[in-house]
Amino acid sequence: MLQEITKTTLTQIKNPVFREYAAMYLDIYDSFQQDVENFGLPFHRGQEDEQETKALLTELKQLGVVSRCQDASLSYNRISPACEACKKGVGTMTSYLSFGCHRRCYFCFNPNQDNYEAFQNKKRDWEGDLLRIKQEGGQLTHIALTGGEPLLYPDDTVAFFRRVTEYFPGAHRRLYTSGDLLTEPLLTQLQEAGLDEIRFSYKLEDSRDLQEKVLANMSLARTCIPSVMVEMPVMPDAEDAMKTLLNRLDEIGIYGINLLELCFPYHNAEAFRERGYELKNPPYRTLYNFWYAGGLPIAGSEKTALRLMRYAAQNHLRLGIHYCSLENKNFGQMYQQNHILAKGHPTMYFSNQDYYLKTVKAFGKDAVQVRQILTKAGRSNYIYDRENQFIQFHPDDAHLLSGRPLELAISVNVMEQREEGIHCRELKLLRADALSCQPQNL
Repeated sequence: MLQEITKTTLTQIKNPVFREYAAMYLDIYDSFQQDVENFGLPFHRGQEDEQETKALLTELKQLGVVSRCQDASLSYNRISPACEACKKGVGTMTSYLSFGCHRRCYFCFNPNQDNYEAFQNKKRDWEGDLLRIKQEGGQLTHIALTGGEPLLYPDDTVAFFRRVTEYFPGAHRRLYTSGDLLTEPLLTQLQEAGLDEIRFSYKLEDSRDLQEKVLANMSLARTCIPSVMVEMPVMPDAEDAMKTLLNRLDEIGIYGINLLELCFPYHNAEAFRERGYELKNPPYRTLYNFWYAGGLPIAGSEKTALRLMRYAAQNHLRLGIHYCSLENKNFGQMYQQNHILAKGHPTMYFSNQDYYLKTVKAFGKDAVQVRQILTKAGRSNYIYDRENQFIQFHPDDAHLLSGRPLELAISVNVMEQREEGIHCRELKLLRADALSCQPQNL
């Protein structure tokens, strides 16, 4: 049993020291909610239909959908190799020429990026960046160019992929674009430059003429680019329109579509409110200041995406479909932060399920009893905190507590590089018993 600690489950904790310690994280979440809602969009306060989501996940797996990253990533038929590499983020790089764009999508998160204003109307030194990585011996396996809109600078876009092919000849190369600026000569140049994959950002809110132009360019791209994809956020209220689009994309014969969880980028709140959207509550399984600048997920987007995957599977569509949740985008960060820095820590276990660091804790009287049990068994690799009245120890030793009436917690942590050195930061607690604390369950 691993159980999230909420205001309801908190009252079920009998150990007063444990209960008081866990309440601290509920207070942190309440403060976070208040701070976020100052941006102008409320959290969904009603009951999320978790049973429907669980039922959809079960049905999808029965239909052959593949689950990754604890259901944060789901795929049907096929998935881009770049998306698979994203799970750990090792050897991957996403670059941009500038943040300039001829579109004004209300859900765009680029204004949250570092140096957004500086690179609105000028290009960055992308060639110097690539050269520096090559000279430092960087081993890149998947390289992407995004924006803004890269095709505002067609010559630089082609030059970028030529240089990538020269410096990293075995790397998978992909381009993100709105698609309306593509031409046949440009596609031929991109093909000659070694482009492996092109991802179109299709928009349901575009005019019919513009949508048809982008779809025509997808068909054109299929003649010269190995993998043609669509990547777009899923609006909670656009299920019917998305089904029509899936059928059209299947007729064109594209490689696949990435269904993204729609996110609120901390601005344009009015546009989200006008559409009746609210924030998913809670937005993350674990609250943290993640690198990904996309914002916070919108309630209902995930459920619509799952229904679309079910529709595709039931109707035997041939294109690949990948649902990429906001949660999924954080796995690479956790892997990179934790898999190296955690080595040798006496009480921390590196989870291969979500890449967090996990340790077992007991509090108050339970901590005293656990310490006695560990000491008697010859274990010394634990930390006993007298001030906060807890003991923490490695999950490898959790089996020593089997059958005992102890209230335990799994502590979820990350390693952070700070000026004073490496710091282990606790993010949350889960209620647990001795069985669920063992490594194979974490």
